[in-house]
Amino acid sequence: MSTPISTTSPPLTRTSYDSFGFRGADILLQAWRDGLRPDPRLTVSQWADQHRMLSSRASAEPGRYRTNRTPYMRDIMDALSPACGFRFIRPGIPI
Repeated sequence: MSTPISTTSPPLTRTSYDSFGFRGADILLQAWRDGLRPDPRLTVSQWADQHRMLSSRASAEPGRYRTNRTPYMRDIMDALSPACGFRFIRPGIPI
């Protein structure tokens, strides 16, 4: 009568209840701790190189995005990075 919700869900590592009174609290606490870890300080172009993917529908070169294929975009993306120091960016005004 009891079937797993998902066949791809990882099994719980602990079967007994912990000090919080419910099973899985240790997994919840670890996820919470991971969420408190600060994000790495990346510029927008560095983030794009690491995380951006281009689909075959939207790009002639699908796969991982590479800033070196569009070097003119690097300065624009980096000017939008939090660590850049610019408060306002106005179109048409050279940086």
